Amino acid sequence: MKQHGRTTFSSACALLTLGIIGCGTADDAFEPVAEAPLGTSQAALTVYEQAAQDTATNSANCAPLGNFYWEIGNGAGLLYGFPRGSGVSATTVLPIASASKWLYAGAYVQSKGYANLTADEKKRLNFTSGYIDENTTLCGVSGTTVSDCYGSAFKDVSYRLLQNGRFFYNGGHMQKLALDDIGAKKGTGVASVMDWINARLGTTLPESDSDVAPAGGFSGSAAQYRVFLMKLINNQLELSSKLAVDSVPAWNGGPNVSYTPWTVGQAYYGLGHWIEGETVGGVWTVTGHNSAGAFGFYPWVNAARNRYMVLSRSRQLGGDAEGEKSRACAQNIRKAYELGVPQP
Repeated sequence: MKQHGRTTFSSACALLTLGIIGCGTADDAFEPVAEAPLGTSQAALTVYEQAAQDTATNSANCAPLGNFYWEIGNGAGLLYGFPRGSGVSATTVLPIASASKWLYAGAYVQSKGYANLTADEKKRLNFTSGYIDENTTLCGVSGTTVSDCYGSAFKDVSYRLLQNGRFFYNGGHMQKLALDDIGAKKGTGVASVMDWINARLGTTLPESDSDVAPAGGFSGSAAQYRVFLMKLINNQLELSSKLAVDSVPAWNGGPNVSYTPWTVGQAYYGLGHWIEGETVGGVWTVTGHNSAGAFGFYPWVNAARNRYMVLSRSRQLGGDAEGEKSRACAQNIRKAYELGVPQP
């Protein structure tokens, strides 16, 4: 159904391998529109764009968040984006914390080929391997290697037999994976970690010394992360069709869950990313995939893989809750943009 030159979103079925997840509804996909300059006058906005901006300003989930940038798009590119406040735009580079996990998982699966992944590799990507770090040091000292970051001076990763096979949200799983694969690489310089990532994902993410912590050390902008999300929904990556595979329960009180920061109902964890959903008719249904960062950077792809969304901000004093705050706000803005009705 056309909406003032734009078309409504679409969602479709994406099944997890656990056999308890149903399918969503299907609509028509958005068609791309020409990208207009941001910051245009209010009179130039469509009712859908105005609803999105009103929600970003006034919604209970968005008002407390400070300045941020939000955008939505599809496989052809950006559909609409705008800053709330000043200082954060599509090109503002920020520390993205756990949004790094999706990028590293995407690059790793791309380098190996999904069909060639071992059971142990999959467990390190869905956080059931038993490798847990003892501290949250980001290993940002110049010249540090991935191997150094793994060790006692930094992450101090250890294997815990009793956690093998249980979901424990922690960067140690990926640090062990990187140790065995790219242990000698550094954050900056020749053949850096980000050189390796960008070559496999076709991205242009910037280098930083903390890149040696692949589960949380990367930096980037919404525009740079957008490239990865578009490749996911355009089936250009090995991970594209594998977003719902090898998933495990990841909510508080879920089976074999030792630790999770997820606090809002049921969720699963796939290869380096969260799987969101809602219960419809007693059946839990996938609605999307995300890799929210602790500082508030929130990238998202819908279940049908035909649209993406990013909320970009950095608030480094709020702990893991900042990622959930960004998720709630971003989804409110998305609904307002879909419906043309501001959300409370």
